[in-house]
Amino acid sequence: MLFSRAMLLHAMVYSCDRLGTGSGVEGRPPAKNPPFAILISMLLGVLTSQGRRSTMASLAGAALASCSILLLLLVSCAQGQGQPPEAPEEAWPEGQPPEAPEEAWPEGQPPEAPEDALTMLLSKGGCGAFAGLVAATAGVGDAFREQIGSDLGLTILCPDDEAVGTFIPRFHGLTVDEQVAALLYHGLTMAYSEELLSWVHREVLTLDGEQMLTVRHHRGRVILSSWPQSTRNKARITKTVVDDDHLAVYLIDAVLIPADLKRRRVVALIVIIILVLVVGGLVAL
Repeated sequence: MLFSRAMLLHAMVYSCDRLGTGSGVEGRPPAKNPPFAILISMLLGVLTSQGRRSTMASLAGAALASCSILLLLLVSCAQGQGQPPEAPEEAWPEGQPPEAPEEAWPEGQPPEAPEDALTMLLSKGGCGAFAGLVAATAGVGDAFREQIGSDLGLTILCPDDEAVGTFIPRFHGLTVDEQVAALLYHGLTMAYSEELLSWVHREVLTLDGEQMLTVRHHRGRVILSSWPQSTRNKARITKTVVDDDHLAVYLIDAVLIPADLKRRRVVALIVIIILVLVVGGLVAL
């Protein structure tokens, strides 16, 4: 009899463990009911230690305790299996996903590239027309920026809008290489501050290869002229636009013409005159 009761209680412990640790809902963490298993184990100990006492009293007590514990187990398991898993806290208010961020660009289009900083600087300084030529002529802006990043820096002699407007018809008559040369002729291979420029009385090298400019002073004003003297044209500095360590920009009142361009034009004119004379002589014969 005691063996049968012991086997019954062992089966109840096994059932309790299965009911207490099983999951009625897929994905729900196992429920734990250790107090019921402990009570049944205690009851088993009491029954085995009192094996020779009154059979009827022990059986009645065991039956009462077993029914009570079984009822509690059934209620607990029913509650655990009948309830759905708790819903996780909403990551978004009111269960709604966050609104998509507004387009950083209008109508989904990327913004236009910002205007070149050097072009803006020259335009604000009063030589927007020259800045436009620099931006529109391939290679000139890159040459200026590269020189600014060098150890010596860059000086830009920027003709004002009136001077460039007068020069535009002639500029468009130049070849591409001549246009590049004319613009680079307005860049010096060093950043000349106002103080340093006041001490310069000589020829200075330009970004146009071996072409040079002459710097001199007259009555407190800086006069720039093409070199050599036989091809000289003049421009005066009228305003300081920028005076930094690596960049100096000065507004001038005329466009400076490289000597090579003048020589090329003179040679071309002479050749044309000779051809006209030769053709005219042949016709006369």
